[in-house]
Amino acid sequence: MPPVASLARLSPRRAAPAPRVAASPTRALAFVEVFDSIEAARGPWAEIANVAPASPYQDFDFARLWLETIGAARRVEPMIVVARDDANRISALLPLAAHSCGPLRLAAFLGGKDANFNLGLFRPGAAWRSEDVGALLAAAARLARPRVDAFLFVNQPREWQGSANPLAGAPGQPSPSFAYKSALPRDFDLWRDAHASREAQKKLRKKAKRLAAMGPLAHRRAADPDQVERFLGAFAAQRRARMRALGIADAYDSAEAQAFLKRLALCGLAEGAPRLELHALLVGDRIVAAFGALGAGDRLSGLFISYDSDPEIARSSPGELVVQAVVREAIARGFATFDLGVGEARYKDDACEAEEPLFDSAFAFTALGCVAAFAFKLKQRAKRRVKRSPRLLALFTRRRAAGR
Repeated sequence: MPPVASLARLSPRRAAPAPRVAASPTRALAFVEVFDSIEAARGPWAEIANVAPASPYQDFDFARLWLETIGAARRVEPMIVVARDDANRISALLPLAAHSCGPLRLAAFLGGKDANFNLGLFRPGAAWRSEDVGALLAAAARLARPRVDAFLFVNQPREWQGSANPLAGAPGQPSPSFAYKSALPRDFDLWRDAHASREAQKKLRKKAKRLAAMGPLAHRRAADPDQVERFLGAFAAQRRARMRALGIADAYDSAEAQAFLKRLALCGLAEGAPRLELHALLVGDRIVAAFGALGAGDRLSGLFISYDSDPEIARSSPGELVVQAVVREAIARGFATFDLGVGEARYKDDACEAEEPLFDSAFAFTALGCVAAFAFKLKQRAKRRVKRSPRLLALFTRRRAAGR
């Protein structure tokens, strides 16, 4: 069988001129390709990633490892959409995955719920209009095999580190939840003073001293495979206990999810640049909190956090202490922004002064796709209503726990 990259370039069913839209002096969308192998898209991905603003969730290795583990278990298939401009330069890349849902064929961003932020990679300076986005997705839907009925996109930032997201110009609606981020100054004391009163700082110092009385208190970042194994083991055990106590299914408890995190943490570790950083707060040899983060450019994004639920440990707020340790180190390493991802939690409010609005969008290209897009938008609106209402959220949480 010929390599997928050749099919994408030569076969008229896999690559085609973009539908003509109103002409512009510099046409960003002149040609569209669809790759059904992530390895075949490695070259175009590397080219656009060198110039396009994107979160760590659009990193090639993040996408590749997710597809090989969690994506494979969910039977999703890569659908990497590449656009070229009039000069034959790559002007955009959409890292998507397609899956079947009954008679429907749907596409979404790679990473599923494991990706906090969903973005396309767009060449800076290109003029993308709403009709260009529609034409790009229409071409991609037509070229895909099987044909895609609808694209359902969630948790898209309107801008990323100051660069506008071209997909924000197309029709969309607010996502159910916000993301939470913090601007990092050059000095940790400035950040700490802006996020906690003197009284709160005093209480946290007492908690740290209480932990230190049990053994030396230290923050560590995994630097070798043995530490990766140990830190991830602590995270898995702590999260499992926490989810069991809440009566909630643990999304990271599957073999494929654990394999994804491990492979992500090992990727680039030998070179000192792991795709997933693993942080731990230790009391002596005991890991009392774990934190996973991904870096891209000048931004560090938190992926997960866990802490020891032993009452003697938990009352000293090890989760809050590990977040502060990660922020302190992030400032020292030169990061300008820190985020704690999507979803509401008190510790996020404490560490992040800014809410980051996100939006969802749906694009349908068949009659079945229109039904799926309508249902998707209704579902997302309902989720937003629940999350915005403390009463409805409490009711939903109780019923979910009772269902366990």
